[in-house]
Amino acid sequence: MRLGGIAAAILAALALLAAGPAIRQPLFDLFQRVAPPTTAPSTAQVVLIDAPSLAAVGGWPWSRYAMARLTEAIAGRGAKAIGFDFLFPEQDRLTPGLFADLYPELPKATAAQVRALPSMDAVFARVIGRSPVVLARAGVTKDSFDAIGAAAPLPPEAQFTGAAPKSLPAYPETVASLPILDGAALGHGLVNGPKDPDGVMRRVPLVARSAGALTPGFALELVRVAEGRDQIRLVGDATHLKAVQLGRHRLPVDLQGRMALRFRGLSGPSTTSAVDLLRSGVPAHAFDGKIVIVGLTAAGTSDVVTTPRDPETFGVLVQAEAVNGIAGGGALERPDWATPLEWGLGLLAAFAAFLSTPRLSLTALAGGVLGLAAIALGLSYAAFLRGLLVDPAPVLAPGTATAAAMIGLLFVEGRRVQTRLRAALDEARLSAAKTAGELAAASEIQTGMLLPRAALRRVSDAVEIDAVLQPAKSVGGDLYDAFTLDGGRLCFLVGDVTGKGVPASLFMALSKALSRSLLMRPQIALEAAIDGINAELSRDNGQMMAVSLLVGVLDLTDGTLDLCSAGHENPFVVAADGTVRELVLEGGPALCVAEGFPYPVERFRLEPGETLIAFTDGVTEAQDPTGDLFGRERTLAVIGGVQTLLSDLIDRLVAAVRAFEAGAEASDDLTVLAVRRPASG
Repeated sequence: MRLGGIAAAILAALALLAAGPAIRQPLFDLFQRVAPPTTAPSTAQVVLIDAPSLAAVGGWPWSRYAMARLTEAIAGRGAKAIGFDFLFPEQDRLTPGLFADLYPELPKATAAQVRALPSMDAVFARVIGRSPVVLARAGVTKDSFDAIGAAAPLPPEAQFTGAAPKSLPAYPETVASLPILDGAALGHGLVNGPKDPDGVMRRVPLVARSAGALTPGFALELVRVAEGRDQIRLVGDATHLKAVQLGRHRLPVDLQGRMALRFRGLSGPSTTSAVDLLRSGVPAHAFDGKIVIVGLTAAGTSDVVTTPRDPETFGVLVQAEAVNGIAGGGALERPDWATPLEWGLGLLAAFAAFLSTPRLSLTALAGGVLGLAAIALGLSYAAFLRGLLVDPAPVLAPGTATAAAMIGLLFVEGRRVQTRLRAALDEARLSAAKTAGELAAASEIQTGMLLPRAALRRVSDAVEIDAVLQPAKSVGGDLYDAFTLDGGRLCFLVGDVTGKGVPASLFMALSKALSRSLLMRPQIALEAAIDGINAELSRDNGQMMAVSLLVGVLDLTDGTLDLCSAGHENPFVVAADGTVRELVLEGGPALCVAEGFPYPVERFRLEPGETLIAFTDGVTEAQDPTGDLFGRERTLAVIGGVQTLLSDLIDRLVAAVRAFEAGAEASDDLTVLAVRRPASG
C-alpha cells in the first residue's frame, strides 16, 4: 500500500512536468478575471478611431491631412509620446499625382498644376518630425504578401546592450510605413509577436529580431521615447534572457522576449474619441505627461484579440495596458525560487499524506486535502496580486495522489482479504458439520436467533419492518436484526460474514449477539459501538474471519437516519412515487480487516412514505448459468415503480434473483431488510 502511494506521487509529478506551463495557465487566467481592476492613474491615453469618428471624417484609411491634424491636436495637448498602432505602407489616396491620374480628362495644364501641389504624405511627415511620434512596424516572413516590394526600413533608433539569445523571434522581413513617414518618426516598435498556442494574448513582445536588427516592442519603444532614453539593456546571457532593463524599469521576460502582462483595465477617462480631438472638444492640457496611442476600434476592424480578461478586445487597448505595465510595474514574473519552493512543499505534503493516511479517517483526510488546497490557492492568488506567478499544482498533486492511492489500495486489500478468507474457510470447514443432522440442527439454531417476519412487524408501531434471509447452504453467514432504542429510535443492521456454511454461521452468531449487546447500551454513540464491535470481533480471531456490516439508527419522530457502513453494500431508498436513489456511503473496510479504523457515521433523512432497502451481496452477485451477475441495475429495476406492501416488495426482489439464477446453485447467502416510514396524513 505504501509503495502504491509513492508510485502515485511520482506519476502525479511526472504528469505535471509533462504538462508544463499549460497546467497552471487556466488558474492564472482565472486570477486575471477575478482580480480587482486598477485604481492607479493611467500613463497611457488611447485615442480611438471609432464609429463616430469614421462617421464624421469618412471611411478608413483617412487622408494624411486628417492624420496630420490629429497628430497636431494630440501633440498640442502635452503628449510625451504618440504612437500609431497601425502602419502607413501605401501612399495617401489624395496624393495630387494619384488624384490627377484618376481623371485623365483633365487638361494637361490643370493636371500639371495638380501634380505640382505638395504631397499630403510630405505634410504628414513634417508634422511627425515635429512631434514625439513612434510608428509601428511588423515582422513578417520572406514569402509574406505584405513583404513583396517593401523597401528595407531604416534601423530602429533604440540601442541595445547585453547578449541577445537565439531564442528571440526572428522575422526575415519588416513591413514599415512609407519611407517619407518612417524616416521622420522619433521611434519605431514591433506591434506583432507570437501568441500562446491557444490564441490568447497573455504576453506582449518587448524585443525581437526583424530584418536582422534587434527591434523593441511597440509599448517599450513608446516608454523609451517618452522618457528620453537611448539604451535598452538585455539582462541574461546568450542562452537565457531574464529581463529587459529600460532606465529604472526592470521588466521580466520569457525566452522569447515577451513580458507576461497583468490585465488590470484602464482606469478613469483613459480613452478619447478622435472626432472630439478634431473638433477641439478636448481640454488644452488633457494629455500632459501622457503616452498617447492611436488605434482602430470601429466595428469591422481586424485588430481584435483575446485576453485572459476579455474574450474580445482591441489590440490598441492591450498596447495601452502594456505601456501602463512597463511604466508602472504591472508585469507578471515567475521568479527563479518558485519551482524549488513549489516542489519542496509538494514533497512535504506527499510525505504527510504517506504518514497520515493509514491513521486518519476518510473525513479527516478529505478535510486535510481541502484545507491544503485552500491554503495553496490562497497563497498563489496573494502572490499573483504582487505580480508573482506561483503554481499551486506541484504543492497539491503529489500529496493528493498519495492519499487517494493509499485509500484505494486499503479498500482493495480489504476485498482481497475477504476473498482469500472466504475461499480458505470453504476448504477448511469442519468435517463433522457435513452431516445432515448437524447441519439441520445448526440451521434451526441459526434461524431461531433471527426475528421472524411476523415478529419484525411488532418491533415498532411507528415504522414498518420486514426481512428475508436465505442461506446458500443449510446454514450461512448473513445476519439481520432490528430493535428499538431509548429516545424513540429504531436500530437495524444487516451483515455478511466471509464464507458460507458452519464457520460463517458460528461467526455470524457471535457478530449478531455482540452487535445487539453493544448497540443497546444506554447513551453509547453509534461510532463508539461500531469501534467496540470491531475491537471485540478482532480479538482472538484466529481464523481471520471478517464481516461486512451496515448499521442504521432511525429517529422515528423526524426521520433522521444515521448510517455506518463497514465494507457493506450501499442501501437504496424508494420514494413514495417509486423513484429510487442510492445512499452513497463513505464507510470503511469490513470489520476485522483494519483494527482501529475510524468508521464514519453519515446522516440522511427518511421521509414519510419512503422505504430503505438494505441487502447483502447475495442479491447483486447472484449468477445465472452463464456467470452473469444480477447486479445493481436489475435490483433498481425490481424495487422501483408502484409501491406495494413491504413484504410483497421483498418477496418480489427475492423471486427475481432466484428466477435470474434459473435453478443454479446460489453463489452466496441472500438477505434483504426493508424499513418504511408510513406516509403522513
